[in-house]
Amino acid sequence: MLAGLVIDENRADYRRGDYLMRGLTGVDEETGAIAVGEAVRVGQTLRFHVRDAASADADLRENLSAAVEGERAAGTLMFTCNGRGTNLFSAPDHDARAAAELLGDDALAGFFCAGEIGPVGGKPFLHGFTATLAVFLEG
Repeated sequence: MLAGLVIDENRADYRRGDYLMRGLTGVDEETGAIAVGEAVRVGQTLRFHVRDAASADADLRENLSAAVEGERAAGTLMFTCNGRGTNLFSAPDHDARAAAELLGDDALAGFFCAGEIGPVGGKPFLHGFTATLAVFLEG
């Protein structure tokens, strides 16, 4: 279970990618209060999420396709969380295989991390359980 905090409240609808995902760090059973691993503003939209392999795969493939928009990648650097891999997917190297399928495997390099930096709502944040890529397009 993760808490998703909306960063840009000025949208009519919230989609995948609009949430800063943070873990639940505690619960007070007497009051029903929860502790989240991020400061939460009064009135800020919070939605609970469950991360699973199918949605993680769909997110990765959707974002990879959008990154190249039909162009060919000249190279890709991938930084993927050590909490993904076989902790999330049924087979090893899931993220690298997906990137190779969609971008070409000629120039794919990267490593596992314990946190990645990427944007939500146009602002950079430290993330966990993510795959962050730098895709270099030809031409």
